[in-house]
Amino acid sequence: MRGVVQVRERGVALVEDAAVQSRPRIVAERLIANARWFVQAALGTGLGWAAAIALFGHPRPIFAPVTALIVVSTTLGQRRRYAVEMTIGIAVGVGIADALFVLIGGGTLQIAAIVAGAMVAAVALGGSVVLVSEAALSALLVVTIQPPSSGLSGARFLDALLGGLVALAITSLLPRNPVRAARRAAALPLAQTAAALEDIAQALDRVDEDVAERALVRARAIERDAFEQAVVAGRETLQMAPFARATRAHFDRYVRAQTQVDMAITSVQTLSRAVVRALMLGENVPSPMPQAIRDLASAVRRLEESLDDASGEISVREPALRAAGQASLVLEQTTNLSASAIVVQVRAAAVDLLRGSGVTREESERLVREAARLLT
Repeated sequence: MRGVVQVRERGVALVEDAAVQSRPRIVAERLIANARWFVQAALGTGLGWAAAIALFGHPRPIFAPVTALIVVSTTLGQRRRYAVEMTIGIAVGVGIADALFVLIGGGTLQIAAIVAGAMVAAVALGGSVVLVSEAALSALLVVTIQPPSSGLSGARFLDALLGGLVALAITSLLPRNPVRAARRAAALPLAQTAAALEDIAQALDRVDEDVAERALVRARAIERDAFEQAVVAGRETLQMAPFARATRAHFDRYVRAQTQVDMAITSVQTLSRAVVRALMLGENVPSPMPQAIRDLASAVRRLEESLDDASGEISVREPALRAAGQASLVLEQTTNLSASAIVVQVRAAAVDLLRGSGVTREESERLVREAARLLT
């Protein structure tokens, strides 16, 4: 009976979420956010098809627009290296499949041999997993869906290369906004970090080891890779996009913050372990500490807001220093090792957040050292 109730509640939640997501305003926001992708895909496929006909005289150059569409989609928040590898992988797979099909024909064993041959060729070229997988997939599509009807010509190999080049050119001239991509990628780890800190504070308030364990699990699950990838991809986009220079200063704030956010996440994970250990040992953690950790969570939220605030009016400094100061005052009430370890990590995270907001390392460390004095 309980399972039925849970399924019903889950179903109701899904229906409500679908209703929210289908609201006209939400739909319009999604469409606007992806408008550049639509334009890139339309131009890439259309121009890829037309260019292959004009340059090579191929009557139906299907692999030109297909490759262009795949490459355009691959550049969304990813490094351009992946798009280049996709282009090479598709071209290699198509070329190998055409050549081997002419030699050994079709059939079950031949399909297996052609796919394996494409993978061997891609690996021999030093290709990554992306390149090898795309080569295998392209070869499979060639021999199962559109096998060559005449002898070896290399036409589809050229079509695939041309489609990829067209897509790379379009995404360079009409690049995705790297700031928007970085903002979206940063939102999740920052929200997860703030939530983990709130759980840690609650565990200390309640002196609840189970809550602390859940906070540790949440801290360990913080997704940090997407932010790093968005920063790397954004750098490459700006290097190859001559018309996106106006966004450089804004994007640089995310570049600066990414490393510090990564370090702050590490500090929060270590902080979580220290809290679990303190509660397991039954050691005293004075009452100012939960509020210090909540102030740290506030600083994390402020950092997310400040990255889009060119005026600098949204300051991380106040909650970060309040957290460091409150934590430092704890050392006046206890000297046990667990509490000391917690204080160290709160102060370290405060420094990281200050640096992420643009404060220099020397200034951040000086401010954190003086934070306790400012509170007294």
